[in-house]
Amino acid sequence: MPPALKPIFISYVQLLILQAGIVCRFLDFFKFLTKIDFSFRDGSMNNDTDSLNKKKVLITGGGSGMGRAIALSMAEEGASVGICGRRKDALLETINLLETGSKTKEFIADVTDRSSVGKLFDWFDEEFGSLDIMVHAAGLNIANRSMQELEHEDWDQLIETNLTGSFNILSPALKRMRGNQRGLIILINSVAGKRSTPLAGIAYNCSKFGMTALGLGVGEEEKENGIRITNIYPGEVNTEILNQRKQPPNEMHRASILQPADISSIVVSLSKLPDHVHVPELVVKPTLQSFV
Repeated sequence: MPPALKPIFISYVQLLILQAGIVCRFLDFFKFLTKIDFSFRDGSMNNDTDSLNKKKVLITGGGSGMGRAIALSMAEEGASVGICGRRKDALLETINLLETGSKTKEFIADVTDRSSVGKLFDWFDEEFGSLDIMVHAAGLNIANRSMQELEHEDWDQLIETNLTGSFNILSPALKRMRGNQRGLIILINSVAGKRSTPLAGIAYNCSKFGMTALGLGVGEEEKENGIRITNIYPGEVNTEILNQRKQPPNEMHRASILQPADISSIVVSLSKLPDHVHVPELVVKPTLQSFV
């Protein structure tokens, strides 16, 4: 070898040795990676959160609005779903919207009636077994909402339905989830539970503020039992409750606000979170709606 080429040859050989060393180290590292269990790499912590296929879900207010949309989305994800409400015809409409073979069943129940709620949970135990997720979407409002117009009977009705009804449905759900040391409860609240607005009305605001305290307080108590409670505060949503206003909004306004499917997609996402992740509160509103 000519003396002039010897330094070049040595440098070339050194480069090959360096590359070979890098390759060997990469192969060793690759072998190391193949021995690791990456079942938690997506944050699921082996909770099978990619699918709700094995989940047993109870949804109140499943005959209309957000409750119906949530039931449809949960069923599409493969969950076994029990829906309840006061109107059998509305519940059957929800069932009829589902594909054949859906694991969804209905039960007539009134959240203001504790005896009715007790029968609901007995039915759920028998039909579905353990309760993994409960979504409470039952609620109502009235037309005469100002303090000056508000009748005592209307005040009682809103508090009994929106607040006491939430307590009535929460209590038996917690008893079942404590035994499993896990569970998710989603309360469909309202921005009226964060901001007292004239549009929502005095009684509705008070019922939803109370619902906020209920969800947050119980969530703090039950965290050691592995139970997560999430308060969702939707802004204006295009549901039947808009018809309870003195002047219901027109179609253009309805199209510009939240749709039930928007809320159901959020509920599905929350339901897929691993057990060690808890979202206590979530406000969601139309872009044009104020939140100050």
